Amino acid sequence: MYKSKLDALLPRCFEMYEYMSEHIDLLRELEPVPEIKHRLAFQSGILSFEHGLSALKLIQDGFLSSGFALMRPQYESLIRGFWLMFADNTTWLAKLSSAGQVKADEFKKLETPMLGDMLKALDKTEAPAHILTQLHEFRTINNTPLNSFTHSGLLALIGNGNGYEPKMMYDAIRNCNAVAAINMQMLSNLTGYDEAMEPISDLHHQFVDCLPIHHA
Repeated sequence: MYKSKLDALLPRCFEMYEYMSEHIDLLRELEPVPEIKHRLAFQSGILSFEHGLSALKLIQDGFLSSGFALMRPQYESLIRGFWLMFADNTTWLAKLSSAGQVKADEFKKLETPMLGDMLKALDKTEAPAHILTQLHEFRTINNTPLNSFTHSGLLALIGNGNGYEPKMMYDAIRNCNAVAAINMQMLSNLTGYDEAMEPISDLHHQFVDCLPIHHA
């Protein structure tokens, strides 16, 4: 059953990413709000989009473990974008202004907080509560397996040798498509133009079969 559903899902996902790519082209023309933190958040969202698309391409080509490994940076890039938008990161931004003087062995000074710390910081901000709930739920469900794939753990080693169940692949792809959809909302918001949000509603309606949550 899930083998046929997966076969139908993958081409639809590429259609969804083509739709998102066209929207991103328009967003680039509008440009994000000039403030540096918003521009960095926008670039983090672009990274999230690239990771998601690359994961799909690897999965389609049969490089499943490598594809799954990109799902964590896809998610983490989205979290970092929201952290840059909403959290108090003044100290980090001040460090970034002197990045040109930082030596190779001092790059750790420029690292943003760990994923869990960024989420905790976001919980204390005015970031949209319903989106934060979804992001926390995603981490609760997927954190352990995604860590395993990213760090070549047992799940990756076993799956790479024995193959993956179609249901597991189907659910993982749909969950990460939800991350991609939230990312598009973030990128659109960063332009400051209300009309940039209009295609997001269409995205959810046109590609409801690609997402884990049905939208009215």
